[in-house]
Formats: sequence, C-alpha cells, structure tokens
Amino acid sequence: MTSLLKSWRFGLGFLAFVVVGSLLLLAWLRQRESEESTRLFHALAQADADFVRQMNLPRSERLARDLERLIGEHIEFREAGTTNAADENTVVIRLDGKHDMIFTRKPAASQLSLRDPGTRNALLVFWLVSALVGWALARERLKRAQSERLAMLGRVATSLAHDIKNPLASIQLHAQLMTPGDEEDRRAVQIIQSESEVIAGLVNQWLHLASPLPPKLVRLDVAGCILSVAQNLEAQAQHAGVRLENTLAGPIWVMGDAQRLAQAFRNILVNAIQAMPRGGSLRIGAEDRSGEVTLRFADSGPGFTEDALARGTELFFTEKEGGMGVGLNIVAGIVEAHGGRLEMKNHPKGGALVTVTLPSAAS
Repeated sequence: MTSLLKSWRFGLGFLAFVVVGSLLLLAWLRQRESEESTRLFHALAQADADFVRQMNLPRSERLARDLERLIGEHIEFREAGTTNAADENTVVIRLDGKHDMIFTRKPAASQLSLRDPGTRNALLVFWLVSALVGWALARERLKRAQSERLAMLGRVATSLAHDIKNPLASIQLHAQLMTPGDEEDRRAVQIIQSESEVIAGLVNQWLHLASPLPPKLVRLDVAGCILSVAQNLEAQAQHAGVRLENTLAGPIWVMGDAQRLAQAFRNILVNAIQAMPRGGSLRIGAEDRSGEVTLRFADSGPGFTEDALARGTELFFTEKEGGMGVGLNIVAGIVEAHGGRLEMKNHPKGGALVTVTLPSAAS
C-alpha cells in the first residue's frame, strides 16, 4: 500500500511538472513572439522613415494616409520633440530638425495555437523529453527500491544461512551414518536426506539471490543433473499425486555449473508440482540440435495467467499464497548467466510449458 501511494505521488508530481512546464513553455514562446513582432515593427518604421527622409517627401497628412494604407500602421508627422514613445506599440523617429514621424500599431495578438507547426512541434518535443525523463526517473526509482530490498534480503539471508547450515550439516551427517534395519527405516532415512537437501537448496537459493556469483562452467551432463533433481523431489511429487515422466535419453552435454543448474531445475519442477495440488503429470523432455540444447518442462496444471506470463520472472512477483516471488527470477538469472534463454508459455493442449535453451557442448 505504501509503495502504491508513493507511485501515485510520483505520478501526480510528474504530471504537475509536465503541465507547469507546458504553460511556462507557452509563456516563453509568447514572449519570443512579442519580441520578434516588436523588432519587425521597429525595423519597418525605420525603413519607412529612411525612405521619406531620402526622398525628401513632404511631411503632410496626405503622405501619412498613403503610407498608412501601404503598411497597415497608423502614421503621423508632428513637430520635433513634442511626442515620446509611450509603449512598445509606438515608435517615434526624428526625420529632421522640424519633424518627427510617429508610427502606432494595434496591440499585437498572439498567433500561437496548436495549429501552428512551430508551437505544436515545440510542445511535442517538450512532452517527448518529459516522457523520457519520467521513464528514466521511474526506472531509477525501481532499481533503487530493488537494491534496497536486495540489501535487506542479503543481510537476512546471510544471518539465516549461518543459523541453519550448522544444524543442517549435523542432520545430514547423522542421516548418512545411520544403518537402517528394514525397508521402512531405509525409506525414513531417504526422506530425511531428501528433505535436508531441499532445505540446503533453499538456503543456497537465498544466498544466491542476495549475492549472485558467476557460474563455474564445466562440461556437464544436463540430463543426469535433471534426473538427480527429479529423484530428490520424487517424495514431494508422490505426495501431491504428480507423476514425473522423464523422457531424457543418454547424456546431453552443456557447459554449465552443476549446482546452479540443479537449483534452476529444482525451482522449475517445484513450481510445476505446486501448480497441481490435486495431481497431474509433469513431462520432461529435451532436444539437442543446431548447437543448442532445449529442455522442456510441460505440466498438466491450469497454466500461466496473463500476469504470470508478463511478469513471471520479476523479482518478488508471485500469485501463490505464501510465496516470495524469487524462484523464477533466480531461474532466469542462472539461465542467462549460462548464455541461455528461458521461455514461459501455455501449451496448446493445456498446462504450462517452460523451456530452457542452453548452448550445447557435444563433442
């Protein structure tokens, strides 16, 4: 609510700036128009006076009327020194020692309007520049707000990681040292190990979000990486009634960071499982050609909403109750760091389809 209020205040403040700026621009244009009109009036008066002086024409009422009809301004001849210019609409020019020539015009009316190309273009340029400035300011505000949130997140994540990792490591160690007696015990140990890895993945995810590091690229079998992640999530998928269909065949080689890519694939799979609380299927496939590996994750859930398609990878955007809105943002960052592409869309036959495209490292 506070963020929305700040956005409204910023928008209204910027709108007021544009309105006031437009009025000031019009006032400046009118001032320039008035100055130019006055300059032309004085130049015309001086030219007419020079003409009368050089031609030595009689300083008569008749000549004044003839010139008045010619140039459209009121003209008079008066005794020298008896008239002073009262305002910008009157010009007094000394013709000789006996006569002054007085030019008087009607107050100039402004010709400015949106029909005038000069006025229209000036306003359009101002509005365009204002829009660019507003966009830059809004973008900077968003970046600053995101930086502040990430800084706070970094402090929280670092503190939580320290408090969680030590007991988590102890749990994992004791689970590995346990000697299960029967199948039920072995299953319990597997669940402990699997859930411990889930917690470790969440901790690493928050640490990555707080302080992302470049991936350590090695030649990696991405099919084996996905298979390992899917096996760790098997219990969660069974609990939700989701059937994992892994159609990946043989090693598929890419240059990647195993830990980072596993984190990205886990986020994609978890999102798909959570989107099908009443059960469904999640099909994982791949295609390796033209120097690229395309990995497809298709579920039978309700699919993405329009907002999710537009803002799905935006940090802190979520439509899940209790969600934090960081999962797909991290996926996008990891994929881009590997020189790949992330695409989200709805499958024509229903359900969500997420594709990850990575450069191939096939020999």
